[in-house]
Amino acid sequence: MEIDVQGGGSRVGVESVGEGAGDVGMASRDFKPSESDAYPDLQVHTIARDGIAIVVNHSVPVDDLSVDQVRAIFAGEITNWQEVGGHDAPIIVVSREEGSGTRGAFEEIVMGETPITDTAIIRPCSGWCNPVVTYDDSIGFLSFGYLDDSVKPLSIDGVAPTVGNVRNGTYPIIRPLNLLTSGEPGEAVKAWLEFALSEEGQAIVTEEGYIPMR
Repeated sequence: MEIDVQGGGSRVGVESVGEGAGDVGMASRDFKPSESDAYPDLQVHTIARDGIAIVVNHSVPVDDLSVDQVRAIFAGEITNWQEVGGHDAPIIVVSREEGSGTRGAFEEIVMGETPITDTAIIRPCSGWCNPVVTYDDSIGFLSFGYLDDSVKPLSIDGVAPTVGNVRNGTYPIIRPLNLLTSGEPGEAVKAWLEFALSEEGQAIVTEEGYIPMR
């Protein structure tokens, strides 16, 4: 059996399966109402959860922000680190591109109806998901699976961005990692989904830095 894997973000995953172009889609966020209306036969198979970390360049002397402060920063309402207890320097906002599942989840959970500022630097993941390391005084958001020592993750409302705090429900910015099928999956896809949720599959989830379902 030949398996063809393509990227493109959560929107592409939803549309590809919904329009019959693929057997399985991937979406790292919940459905949008418009997608549920357009593709009513889509079934969601959640195989893991993920935290979204708010990260800053190591030049930033801030360790904790509230959700409201994060929203105001990404909206362009707070523009200097001094306004949130840091030093006197302009805040450089870095965001993922439109269609990114991480961005979609961040917008839904943190931003609500408030748009991300149009002055944000837009950087695709493209295998290197820590763009804030490039810019002094910058802030961005990352999946827990891409966290490393090149950035400084912030506590949110006093809660550290850890797997344990996602599991106990105290960390506020979390999302599902979903596999999608149109209707009931075929035998081969069903077997793969069962593997993903098996003890062995969930061990892989843990190894990759995500939060297993079991």
